[in-house]
Amino acid sequence: FHQRVIPNNNNNNNEWITTITTTRRARSSSKKKDLNSLHIPVMKDEVLKLWLPDTTSNDATSDDNGSENDSRRPIHLIDGTIGVAGHTLAAIRSTTQQQNNDIKVLGIDRDPEALSKARKRLVKELDEKPNADDDEYAEIEDVEEAAPSNAESSRATLHLGSFADISPGLLSLYSFPLKVNGILMDCGMNSFQIENKQRGFSFRQHGPLDMRFDTTTRSHEVLAGQSHRKIRPNADKARDIVNTRSAAELSALFAERADEPYADEIASSIVEWRSNEQKRERKAPVGIRTTLELRYVVEECIAAVLAAEGVEPKERFPPKKFYAMWRAPTKRLPKRTKDKLIKKYAERKPRHVNHVMRVFQALRMEVNDELLHIQSFFDMGIAERCLEVGGRLVMIAFHPGEDEIIRKGMENMVKKKEEEEGENFKWVTPEVEGLRPTLEEVKMNGRSRSARLRAVERIR
Repeated sequence: FHQRVIPNNNNNNNEWITTITTTRRARSSSKKKDLNSLHIPVMKDEVLKLWLPDTTSNDATSDDNGSENDSRRPIHLIDGTIGVAGHTLAAIRSTTQQQNNDIKVLGIDRDPEALSKARKRLVKELDEKPNADDDEYAEIEDVEEAAPSNAESSRATLHLGSFADISPGLLSLYSFPLKVNGILMDCGMNSFQIENKQRGFSFRQHGPLDMRFDTTTRSHEVLAGQSHRKIRPNADKARDIVNTRSAAELSALFAERADEPYADEIASSIVEWRSNEQKRERKAPVGIRTTLELRYVVEECIAAVLAAEGVEPKERFPPKKFYAMWRAPTKRLPKRTKDKLIKKYAERKPRHVNHVMRVFQALRMEVNDELLHIQSFFDMGIAERCLEVGGRLVMIAFHPGEDEIIRKGMENMVKKKEEEEGENFKWVTPEVEGLRPTLEEVKMNGRSRSARLRAVERIR
């Protein structure tokens, strides 16, 4: 690096320093990943076709003044899991370019970091400032001012909370009509949550065992119907669950949330690992602390089980040198040695990846009560109260448990009748199979392979 930076002949120290600083910034900026390339919205074309109302099919009628009525009517949508605004941006661009309609999207997410990224992305790519509560976002991150725009005419409004908070009261709070044209919920994770090792979602990186969507400690209130309902973020981290629950509770969690066939064995290994640490440590045990440590416990457990069953030879056990990262045989490893081992282990291809993935998935769903939020959405009849006639509810699931709740909830909406006058909703996707991503999309975006999309439309 220093050989490539040559000072000027006048030996100006300030100029030397400036040259070095500029070179370093250029190198670091080249490593940054672009939002568009890193996060790809799942089943984008299918979502836009179902989520956006078909205004082109309505014949544009004119009143006495010659103005169009239906075809230019503003479109109001809700993105219940906006993430980093992938689907929202696609909907805004599609509407403004093709249909020439005004569009407003209420974007909701439980992750304040995701909302901050969505806000920046909307500012950058739409050249406008999303309408949002400044006091709410001041606690998250300062956002640079964009080109001046009227907040009332902004096409994106952001709200920190859950899609289970959607209500006519919340819509009126943000100057939305009480009934909207479409609701979208993508129950998967965005790529930035997985890539950020400090969030603890990925078993391929070394980070704290956290997995919370909402990492803030504050509580906030939203208007739900006629009364205020206080929403508090989850206090438990994945680390708390792993280190405090019994083997029976962990086994039930892995079996119910992730259909893990070796749930009993993995749960017993976790408890045994904690017990061994308690015997070794003079101070109070801290348990399993990081993502790689949990991954190692699961890999070692599955390797032992398969070796006992004769499926794999013993030499396929995870190398014992990695054991010293957490359990040095005599004394603690030097930090530099430990860091090298951790880096090497993180770069190593995970073994028994399906079992590790299921354990992490079950913990993430438990930490964030993901199934409970989906069930609450249907139990409170949010779509019935907030969708106008012709409006559609579009949901994407990535887990059989999520998909089962969504399928049953939509099925009940279709079967429900009001005063013997007929159904209020109809299926617009295959009732049993739903829609799956195309082979081309799976090749381009491997994280879409387990997605299943379902949608219903309000007809009266």
